[in-house]
Amino acid sequence: MQLTQICLAAAKGLALILMFTLVACIDLKQSIEISDDFASYQMETRMNAALAQLDAENLGKFCESNDDLQVEVSGSLKKTIKQSYEGEDIVCRMEIVGPIQEFGEQMSEMPKGDLTRMLNFQMVDETTLRIESTFEPSGDMIASSAEEKAMISAMMQGRVLTWSVKAPRIIESSGEISADLTQVDWSVPMAMAIQSPHTFTATVKVALPWYQPVLDLFS
Repeated sequence: MQLTQICLAAAKGLALILMFTLVACIDLKQSIEISDDFASYQMETRMNAALAQLDAENLGKFCESNDDLQVEVSGSLKKTIKQSYEGEDIVCRMEIVGPIQEFGEQMSEMPKGDLTRMLNFQMVDETTLRIESTFEPSGDMIASSAEEKAMISAMMQGRVLTWSVKAPRIIESSGEISADLTQVDWSVPMAMAIQSPHTFTATVKVALPWYQPVLDLFS
């Protein structure tokens, strides 16, 4: 991803004093909420604004021009990108909303790349959605020495890669499923995520039959 590569470039090419001034580098959070055959997907990235400035001619349009957020949608799907500032971070939020069937179809047809490996949605059948989201660092993201690894770990301190899914029913997942089976959460420290591939998976029901509450009483 572009943002992660900025962090790695900083760790490999900037003076130590600058790197440790910009200790916190990037958070990446993804979530999807499914209700009434409608999906709302959000990707949020948080990055130290001073570090982002090093890669942006116009910081005011940093999120709008970010390669990581260039997803094309059509039809009934709508995409928005918003930029804000929280503390020392610049925050980019991309949201895609629309009918779940069309959402699943368009996402599954997207050309596969760094971003779309994290946006892998497949409609298994009319009521079942499969999510398989892989964060896979490219070769230039991986530390080549113990010194680089230590510097990157310092920059990523406290930063996380997370997924959250809310749906009528979670069938299975690699994350932690809530007791009522309607939410799953998953997280990995970003310092670990940039060293090797990490995959989040979840299979969910996008709709339940009208009699499901009765069945749940006896389960």
